[in-house]
Amino acid sequence: MKRLLLVLALLLAAFATPASLQAQQKVIYLSYHDDTYKDNIPERVFNGQYFSITLKTLSTIRQHNKLKYTFKGARGATLQSHSPQRKDKGSYVLDTFYFLATSSNIVLPNITASIGSEQSTLKGEKIEGVTLNPDQKFAGILADSFKVTSIDAKKYDNKHNILTFDAKAEHCNIKAFNLNGANEQGFESVKPDITTSSMTYYAVIPKKYEKLEFTYFDLTKERYMKVKIPIEVIDDSVSTQSDLKPTENKNYIIKIAAAGVVIIIALILLIVYRKWWIALFIVAPGIYIALQATPAENICVKANAPLYLLPIENATVFDVLSVQGDFEVKNSVKDYKQITHNSKIGWVSEDDICSY
Repeated sequence: MKRLLLVLALLLAAFATPASLQAQQKVIYLSYHDDTYKDNIPERVFNGQYFSITLKTLSTIRQHNKLKYTFKGARGATLQSHSPQRKDKGSYVLDTFYFLATSSNIVLPNITASIGSEQSTLKGEKIEGVTLNPDQKFAGILADSFKVTSIDAKKYDNKHNILTFDAKAEHCNIKAFNLNGANEQGFESVKPDITTSSMTYYAVIPKKYEKLEFTYFDLTKERYMKVKIPIEVIDDSVSTQSDLKPTENKNYIIKIAAAGVVIIIALILLIVYRKWWIALFIVAPGIYIALQATPAENICVKANAPLYLLPIENATVFDVLSVQGDFEVKNSVKDYKQITHNSKIGWVSEDDICSY
């Protein structure tokens, strides 16, 4: 009887065990995938560097289009996008996520992959972070490569030039670019991207400097690389039909004096010879002097209006008006007015002129 009961119990266990295992079987399996780095977690990362991790996510139900990820508890690393770069391998997918290292103490987040109510969590790993000790010319960026593609230098005022240059970089947080020692600087345009980024940057530099020098940290060579940009000033007074330097018309006094001399001589001749046509040499210079003495046009410019270097589209913005104010117009071209602000001359768009 005991043997019979034992055999019966074994038969029941044999049938019950597969059903129990099936009920407890995991639907999602999540792990780091060996792809770019060893175990796909870099051994060390520089503060300010982009780095990636690749997850191998296996689903027994294959519904990869419904797969979602959540990230919690990261330290010293900022996720750049919740949408991964995916490679579908059939029964599993390889999902790559990019992070930006923001400190030397880096802990990856706990990552949970889920499909509906089914989920699996991967505990965040710790990564060694390295903080750089840069030189004084460091421009704040780390990159696989950095290349200046075009350069434009112009006179800014009597003591400074303005340099504008385009650059491209690989695997670089280009928005962190910043020059040490520039009086004024900023992005005219910037297109950030983890793989390839680009920018147009401007800087106001003292005239005594014939070149701009700065360094960036090369991630492939793991050392600082020096960039030298020559400052060869181009005079734009011809192309813009104006003198961009904040000075008055250099020949103004000479012209007024000459007109005055012509009037005096014409008056003497008129008294002596009494010929009516001599009066023309009095009237014409007189009209010129009257026009020169006419008060200049004044305009009201809105607060936060950008001041452009040139009166053209996509021109460099080198200053911004902090408050609304009235300004004397130095020159006018289509859609732009030339004014002087803080001893610097520039152009404002007619869209930024106050309307009453």
